[in-house]
Amino acid sequence: MTYQEKLEQEKAYKEYEKHLAEQFAQSEDGEFEISDSECKELEYLKQAHQEIGSTDEN
Repeated sequence: MTYQEKLEQEKAYKEYEKHLAEQFAQSEDGEFEISDSECKELEYLKQAHQEIGSTDEN
């Protein structure tokens, strides 16, 4: 993975975190649901984010 690809994944991860935070802020009871596809995307982004962090430490 190139440095540019890492930056793009990091940006996507942060944008998705912001999206989830906005959903939470707009919910009336502090709870909200995400679709299965959103859940899978979040898991993928989390994994990619963790991999980026571990390669940066080396």
